[in-house]
Amino acid sequence: MKRFFRGVGRTLTVILLTVLMVVILALGALGVVAWGPSAEWQRRFVSTFDETSALKFVPRLYLPRDKVESILHPVFDDEPDAAPDTFTELPFEDGTMAPDVTGDGPVQVVIAEPPAENASSDEWLEIVNIKGSTYKGKLMIIRDPSKVIVGTLENYGPAYHGMYLYEFIDKYQAIGGTNAGGFYDPNGGGNGGTPDGLVIRNGQIAWGDPYTWYINVIGFDADHILHVGDMYGHQALDLNLQSAVSFSPGPVLVKDGVCMSNELKNKLGGGNNPRTCIGQRADGAILLMVIEGRKPDSLGATYDDIAWIMYEYGAVNAANLDGGSSSQMYYNGEQITRGSNLIGMRQMADAILVLN
Repeated sequence: MKRFFRGVGRTLTVILLTVLMVVILALGALGVVAWGPSAEWQRRFVSTFDETSALKFVPRLYLPRDKVESILHPVFDDEPDAAPDTFTELPFEDGTMAPDVTGDGPVQVVIAEPPAENASSDEWLEIVNIKGSTYKGKLMIIRDPSKVIVGTLENYGPAYHGMYLYEFIDKYQAIGGTNAGGFYDPNGGGNGGTPDGLVIRNGQIAWGDPYTWYINVIGFDADHILHVGDMYGHQALDLNLQSAVSFSPGPVLVKDGVCMSNELKNKLGGGNNPRTCIGQRADGAILLMVIEGRKPDSLGATYDDIAWIMYEYGAVNAANLDGGSSSQMYYNGEQITRGSNLIGMRQMADAILVLN
């Protein structure tokens, strides 16, 4: 019996030492990233953790508080250049027009159909595999914008729970969709019942206030035109938005044909995280994208990454939706992107849905 307990003790000791070594190595690796190898990696390290609900404290374990704040809230000597008042119109490959925002000649915009091995499609819907140096994901192209709606809860507030994405899909008898706007999520423990921003349903404010300023409103008007931008609640109603959500801090990725990553001198930034975003092409097609993150083979994307993807696929307006552990995409009854939440998918306040 003593031999048995000695054996168990040795085994537990080996396990504990192994776990301890893994933790030390992980902390050491984070320290290397935090202090180098470049200012850009340091910025990504801080931004990546700051964008999470529960791990915002991690950068402050390695860097002084004032250093973290200077990275998150940089001060520049001058303001970013304002967007030009007029643009030179350039033809897309499909005959629609794109603005020359650089002043240096034609903008290279890639909206050609992807190769067959990289996509699956129906006549009006296509799913494209997206891959970059630090990320991969799925892009859904819905050529009929009338089939894209915002799914909402019947009631909002602390007394109510959100729904899982598959529950939104069942409720609206949709064939697919993604997560949408933000929700109150203290330390990653929110239940999705309280939106963190504006929600419009059937042309009326379902959550929010007409005289509150909202960052990054994303909504559809009666003609299925996507609108993105910062605005008061009453301005959203003045635009005749029939459905809308918001996600602060945003950002808007493409506005009136201008890629914000290209136009803003200071770039959009962001860390490497799971992302969900939405855009609309000049021909009306809706672009829905989910980037996987926090995986060994897909760390995640920055705001600049997804802005350029939206722009290169032809978006004239596009905005970032809620990301992180909420990012997910469903199609035909299956979750076709991997979530990053270790305990499963999140309940949420609303969803972007694709009807059959």
